[in-house]
Amino acid sequence: MKITVCVGTGGVGKTSVAAAMALKEAQAGEKCLVLTTDPALRLRTALGLKDGLLEQRVPLSDTKGELWAALMDVNATLDDAVRFHAKTSDQEKILNHPIYRSIASSMAGMQELMSIERIDQLRRRGFDNIVIDTAPSRHALDTFDKPVLFADFSDSGKVRFVSRTYKFAEALGLTTIGRSALEVYSRAESILGAGMVRSILDFYSLFHPVAEGYSDRARNTVSMLRDPAVTEFRVVTIPGKAVRDAGFFLDALKQRRFPTGMICVNRTWLHDTPDSAPEGLPTRLLDWYRAVKNSHLLAIRELNEKFAGDVREIRVLRELDRDVEGVQSLVYLAEQLGMPIRATA
Repeated sequence: MKITVCVGTGGVGKTSVAAAMALKEAQAGEKCLVLTTDPALRLRTALGLKDGLLEQRVPLSDTKGELWAALMDVNATLDDAVRFHAKTSDQEKILNHPIYRSIASSMAGMQELMSIERIDQLRRRGFDNIVIDTAPSRHALDTFDKPVLFADFSDSGKVRFVSRTYKFAEALGLTTIGRSALEVYSRAESILGAGMVRSILDFYSLFHPVAEGYSDRARNTVSMLRDPAVTEFRVVTIPGKAVRDAGFFLDALKQRRFPTGMICVNRTWLHDTPDSAPEGLPTRLLDWYRAVKNSHLLAIRELNEKFAGDVREIRVLRELDRDVEGVQSLVYLAEQLGMPIRATA
């Protein structure tokens, strides 16, 4: 199995490039899925996805493999985790617990926590390739930071002790379980009230096998994302942001020990131009296009000079004639991903 993770800032066409990368793998005969964790759901427009379906197969003609698309759904992912990992006798209790639904909608960081869970779920479903489109932000790497922090918290001795002894404590009285745990209860009750604390602890006493299992899965998934035999991170950018974005993301990925294989410069003006044009507006437009084209080529040359030694490849994609909408637009991008473009200034 191969995982490709696309990172980049907003406005660079990252979702379209990620979908084109997945399409290219499908054209090669692979069963490939592109997952977007971008809350803006641009993938829905690019592939014409229907509402209400967690995973959808994208119809392709003359293609050996399969292209699937998935939109990040925090509630559905959490439900799947409960059904797969909780005790059979506890599943409905958890799903119907008054605390449960508020977790997905109000708990800070659930988008990031469930993104890692979703990757694990898709891995188990037999896809040859998974392409992940992260949120368009320099903070996209939070997706991989927060799950490990949560795992460390969940595995802490005091949290495990409180969650595992609640039922016993409820039957015998809180003072029988030790001063350390009593302090945790007392502080929480003083803030939230005894009724809310007992409801939360009742829920967690049921949910802790899922949470503790999540810790293991999160660590295993992040470890897999650090394995260059399985995962490749790709920075998607545009000429005007290329040097800045590459410097930031390559450094951030290196700090996290994530393997980076490609910088993809999208929306580059590389079309051939005529030698001359009629006087007036056509000439001014031609001069403007040439000036922008030259600035793009200079940016790419600077990018190569600074970062060519840090990645396997720097790929340059031409600006398309129209916005990406539908599979055919992605075919044009996929074709460019399959052949190098020589860009010199």
